[in-house]
Amino acid sequence: MRIYNNWILKKMALKISKEVNQFRCDVIVSVPVDKGHSDQKITVKFKVLPQSRIQQVIDDELNDGEDILDEVLVGWDDGAFKDDDDAPLLYNDDNKKLILDVPYVRSALIKAYFKAINGKEYKRKN
Repeated sequence: MRIYNNWILKKMALKISKEVNQFRCDVIVSVPVDKGHSDQKITVKFKVLPQSRIQQVIDDELNDGEDILDEVLVGWDDGAFKDDDDAPLLYNDDNKKLILDVPYVRSALIKAYFKAINGKEYKRKN
């Protein structure tokens, strides 16, 4: 055991599984409102892709992350998204397509996914 910033760190083996790894992630979406933005937190479920697929996305200069979001977004908490009548948008392919068409939602999801798997944000090539 080591102590780091008042935390006790235990040495453990890192489990590497061939099974599909999924994780829940809090995402902050900055929703445009009059004279600014309103930050709203949602919880989604992402799937971890192999590094080879992630590298394809990073290397593709024309890709804005849309393709990868369709692959990695595999769920969200009930009530994370609502329709005009305040009814929850449950996770399904139609609702997924609907929310991925909202630019500020898509942008927040891309940033959250890459930060979760890399510890840093995704930056497009110039």
